[in-house]
Amino acid sequence: MQRVKARAPTSFKAQVNDAERRLNILFDHLNNEDLLKPATVESMAELARALQARDYDTAQAIHLDIFTNRNDECGNWMVGVKRLIGMSRATP
Repeated sequence: MQRVKARAPTSFKAQVNDAERRLNILFDHLNNEDLLKPATVESMAELARALQARDYDTAQAIHLDIFTNRNDECGNWMVGVKRLIGMSRATP
């Protein structure tokens, strides 16, 4: 997120801030160990590794798998993940 924040045009500041706010919801769930099952936590770790490696197609596929197959665990934070993937792809 820090890389995206540093490179995103100022015209996208609202979207960046919204994505960060939504991702903080995810981090709250992870820190509280609620909502997310261990398999989903592992998938999110894989997604993070894919983003770190700039493998955006894999990150997007993992996002879609979680959203499709474990929707009951998803919330507003999932939009933040989707935006992070898109913004990461757009800010080399």
